[in-house]
Amino acid sequence: MPPRRKPAHHRKTARTGRVVKLLLLTILVIAIVVGAVFACGKLFPDTPSTGDTTTTTSTPEPEGPKVVATATIGSSGDILIHNTVRKAFADAANGGYDFTDAFSFLSPYVSAIDYAVVNAEFSVSTGSTYSSLPFRVPTAVVKALKDCGYDMGLTANNHIADGGVAGIKKTMDTLKEYGMDFTGSRYNSGDSRYVIKDINGIKIGFLNYTYGSYWNTNSFSNNNLNALYTDAESLIQSMRTDGAELIYLYIHWGAEYALSPNENQQAIAQKMCDLGVDVIVGGHPHKIQPLEMITSTSGDHQTICLYSSGNLLSGQQIECMAGGTRANSPSCFQDSWHFAGCDYPDVADRTKDTHRLEHGTNCNDNGHTEDGVLFNVTATKYEDGTVMISAVDVLPVWCMGRGFIRAAYPTNSSFEDYILIPLDKSVNWGTAYELTEAEVTEAGYSYNRTMKLIGDGMTTINGTYGLKIAKYIDAYKEAQKSNKTNSTTAQ
Repeated sequence: MPPRRKPAHHRKTARTGRVVKLLLLTILVIAIVVGAVFACGKLFPDTPSTGDTTTTTSTPEPEGPKVVATATIGSSGDILIHNTVRKAFADAANGGYDFTDAFSFLSPYVSAIDYAVVNAEFSVSTGSTYSSLPFRVPTAVVKALKDCGYDMGLTANNHIADGGVAGIKKTMDTLKEYGMDFTGSRYNSGDSRYVIKDINGIKIGFLNYTYGSYWNTNSFSNNNLNALYTDAESLIQSMRTDGAELIYLYIHWGAEYALSPNENQQAIAQKMCDLGVDVIVGGHPHKIQPLEMITSTSGDHQTICLYSSGNLLSGQQIECMAGGTRANSPSCFQDSWHFAGCDYPDVADRTKDTHRLEHGTNCNDNGHTEDGVLFNVTATKYEDGTVMISAVDVLPVWCMGRGFIRAAYPTNSSFEDYILIPLDKSVNWGTAYELTEAEVTEAGYSYNRTMKLIGDGMTTINGTYGLKIAKYIDAYKEAQKSNKTNSTTAQ
């Protein structure tokens, strides 16, 4: 007879007992594991336990200063509207002039800069009479500069008074009319002699001088540099008082057609560095001169100096320049292919001149008068108020003439068109600017001429400021560490 099954309530009680026992066993195992974790620090230690249960936390590395603003200032050289250039941009349909096409390729680069400055080496005509030497130009020149993206015109130069006092006033009026700032000249003797602009939160001071003496224009005499130094020192102090965090000096100086600065330029540059100027950009030689880093005599300040930014738009192409015959230019007749008294240079057709790349450095027809730049300096402002120059860059610009028209004397020769070619290495010049193979070759010559003069200086300057920024950031971090340590100790 099979055993009788226990009643259902008995079977339920037995199952409940087994569940309770299993639950108790599980709790016991968990307790043992948790205890092991607390005792050893972790269940499966990577390294043998030392028995030290002290908890340590590392101090995080302080972050560098935050950047609160950056501003890039671009500078370009001389605008010389020779008669040949003006006639090339005559607008027959409207009976006026339109220079816009000369700047069409350059405009995207200038417009992309935070603030762009150009040397307005002309006097805007008060009527309808235009000329070069003296340079009296139509208002359309200023319109083209504004449309290209330039924000400021420099009016302290040796051609600002080519239209007399009325011409100086007209030039300032026209710059204002087209929404451009200007510095160098002023309406009244009591007006400010400099300009301070807040550019992206950084206050930049702009000061402009020229050699010579012109109505209500900042000027100096090469025969009395001490007077310049006294005057500039006072203005620089006032600019700092007015909040300028960086100071630019634009100065019209040096010898025309020279490829290197003279003694006066070097002396002025050194003194301006000693007075605290941060960037010097020169004009007037019509050729680019070297870019240098200057250190103050006290050793505690450094200044970027581009001795000459060269021409930007002009009629001084190789075919239009006499080879060293100008009285104010050093003789270049040491070259066997130049000879005294030549009325016409041997580059009437540059492609047939077998010696053109060997012309003396101070010859007028060696191509340097075709070369210009867009010289860019970037400033960075940090959260503690420190402002430092953080980068220097240059865009070489070639002023190309197209459609040569030969005249009896070279300086009367001309071109049908003048086009500014930005020599940006990241683009194909032939495709981007619709250049012929020969024109691409000439563009390459221009690029090489420019970079030979300023490439080394740019490398040195960027390296110097890179080290200065690195030292500043390291010092900032150390100060942060020190402040945190002192705060912890005080608690």
